[in-house]
Amino acid sequence: MAGKLLVSLDFELFWGMLDVCPLEAYQDHVLGGRAAIPKLLELFGKYDIHATWAAVGFLFGENRQELEAFFPGLRPSYQKEGLSPYPVFQTIGTDEETAPCFYGASLIDEIRKAPGQEIGSHTFCHYYCREPGQTVAQFRADMGSAASIARHRGCPVTSVVLPRNECEPEYTAVLRELGFTAFRDEENDWIHEKITFRPLKRLLRLLDVYFPLTGQGGYVPQKENGVWNLVGSRMYKPILKPLAFLEGQKLRRIKKQMRHAAQNDLTFHLWWHPHNLGVRTQAHLAQLEEIFAYYQELKQTYGMESMNMGEAVQALEDQTYG
Repeated sequence: MAGKLLVSLDFELFWGMLDVCPLEAYQDHVLGGRAAIPKLLELFGKYDIHATWAAVGFLFGENRQELEAFFPGLRPSYQKEGLSPYPVFQTIGTDEETAPCFYGASLIDEIRKAPGQEIGSHTFCHYYCREPGQTVAQFRADMGSAASIARHRGCPVTSVVLPRNECEPEYTAVLRELGFTAFRDEENDWIHEKITFRPLKRLLRLLDVYFPLTGQGGYVPQKENGVWNLVGSRMYKPILKPLAFLEGQKLRRIKKQMRHAAQNDLTFHLWWHPHNLGVRTQAHLAQLEEIFAYYQELKQTYGMESMNMGEAVQALEDQTYG
């Protein structure tokens, strides 16, 4: 038995930011994130890091015509205006060349060819499971489309990262019905479980990036409704300029959590978005290289293993997982 390092990325381009800010305010991050992907794959290869890239289904289409063939009959009926992404197609280009912040088929093809990399699902339309107005039936239709377009692309998906890490038991039951074997839930700690006042929760989560408010983050995976819950232990937070003096503390926090998992045969699951690396790219890659180099030290000392989510499920099912 040995500790495990899982890595997953929420691969969404601008689809995950539609309800947050206008494209003009974030385009540099998205395009910079695209440019960072080959460099990140090179870094993964150098340190033998296996990762799951949970891609929004909209990224799989070569063009709008191909993508529209997979649109589900049922679409999310969010109460909040502006959350549904479908109207956006009337305002953007029709393919990756004319709308690189929205289409990503060439990137998916590049990622899937790299050793140890798994293509997973981030739902079809960046679906929000806890938003008022949407239904389980609409979620089932969305995930059915996500699975179908991935098969069409030649890369069937079995691992899921739900947007905002939002999930409920009835939704994991749908994942099981559709053949998915793993999902990544939100951090299992007192901040997420007990703090309901959103501004306070955001502040505590930010502080926890740098200081150990919630412990070590290692765990033994369990099944929920027949689907393995590979809980996210730590988001790799991009560099915040006003808090740049704490970056060393951020990396020490991550390393300490990794070491605890390695020493105790636990799982540590690190995750982020490619667009988090879109600005200050070299500085972010340098930090990730430091983390991956430390993983190699833990591998040599404690036998820690790097796995993507699909590989973790296989090990769990084979009962060889620590």
